Parts: sequence; C-alpha cells; structure tokens
Amino acid sequence: MKALTETELRRILMDRTVPAWTVPAGVVPTPAALDFLKERNIKVVWEEPGVGARDGMFKPLPPGTFMGPGGEVLDHKPEGLTHLNGRRLVPKNHPVIIWRGRLDSLCAKIISAQHLGVEAGREDFTTELEEILNFVRALLPAELRGEKVPEFKLAGLDAQAVRERSHNPVKYFGHRHLKASWRMGRLSTALNELRSEVRQVELAAAAAFQDEFGRSDRDDVIMALNRLSSLFYVLMFKYLPPGFTPEHSGI
Repeated sequence: MKALTETELRRILMDRTVPAWTVPAGVVPTPAALDFLKERNIKVVWEEPGVGARDGMFKPLPPGTFMGPGGEVLDHKPEGLTHLNGRRLVPKNHPVIIWRGRLDSLCAKIISAQHLGVEAGREDFTTELEEILNFVRALLPAELRGEKVPEFKLAGLDAQAVRERSHNPVKYFGHRHLKASWRMGRLSTALNELRSEVRQVELAAAAAFQDEFGRSDRDDVIMALNRLSSLFYVLMFKYLPPGFTPEHSGI
C-alpha cells in the first residue's frame, strides 16, 4: 500500500482548484490528506480495483485570482489571509504559517548571536553560526516545494555525531550535563537561547505537519530541528570560558 500525504496533495494542487480527487486502488490517504480534501470541499472518489486511475479533473485558477481557505476563488487577497503556497491563501494563524514565523525568528536570533562572536574576536563562532543559519534558511524552500531535507553536517558534525556528543558529554567534553547559568559566558549563554528557540520551532513544526494521531508528513523537518537543538547544546560546551567548570544539571 502507498500512502497519499497532505504534503503531496499540497504540492500537486498548488494553483489549481479541483471538484473531485480520485484515489487509485492500492493508495491509502493519510487522515491529514483526507482532512485537506474535506476542508476544500473536494469530493473523494475511490477507484475500484482493476479500473485505471483517473485525473483529478484540474481546473486552472483564472489569472489574477486566488484560492481561499475553503477552495473558493477570490479576485483579491484579503488582508487577513496570506500565501500558503502558490496562490493558495490561508488565515495568518494557520499552523504552517506559525511555523514559518518561528523559523524566521530563529534566523533573526542566530544573526544577533553572531555579533557576540565578532565582539569577542571569535571568528570561529560567527562562522559556525553562519553555516547553521544557511541550513535553517533552507528549511523553508524545502517545505514549500515538498522536498526532503538533506542530511546535514554542521560545525564538522553529522546528525549521528551530534546525537552521540549531546548524550555523552563526559566522554567528549569531560563534563556532565550542564546546568545553564549566566556564568557560562556570553557565547554559551547565547547558544543556550538558540537551543531553546529551536525547540519552540520544533513544536510548531509538530503542530503544522502532524495529524491528530501524531503521525507526521514531515518527519525530516522535525528530525532536523531536533538534531539542531542538540547541536546548539554541544556547541555550548565548546564555547565555555577557559577554565570554567559548569555546574551539572543532576541528570
């Protein structure tokens, strides 16, 4: 059985309205995909076994128009709506729009933290954050296009190396899990703030891409954010002040 996800439907139907959608035999729509069709008043036609799949009877949007949240055709963009993808409009508090906003906020905070590296004369800090910033910025076009987030290697570490170090700080850094404190210095404190911010972006992604049963259409996005928060935690050890012994968290 092949799953039909909401992400796939969004990518296929970007700028088009469709009165009905045929589900081929052997294809199982996810609950989120069925909700997507229902919200837009798109009739689901189930193909009988042995019958060839039919097209979704596409009807292009007229030039200069938009598709509203309920699938309606609009001749202008209302102020209370924004673009989800293409000419499809949704309320500004749509879960995906909220996630995109949190992603934008994370980018802004990474840029602010880079100034601390400049002030401290730590070009390595600023450079590593620039690499991370470029990775975070790439998450949005990946989501818009329905593309899979590629495996990353940031600050010289791939996802597995990040996980190992974040789970075994004694082995790699000679310290137990640290308890965050202002005494960690400005760089590690800034990294701790970024670690916390990534966790909020991850929660927003879970709300945006998971159905009511906790199944996600974008496990790759959520996994990338999970590892990114761990990476910031790992970097906190790297940029502790010389000679500083952190207080352990008790974990």
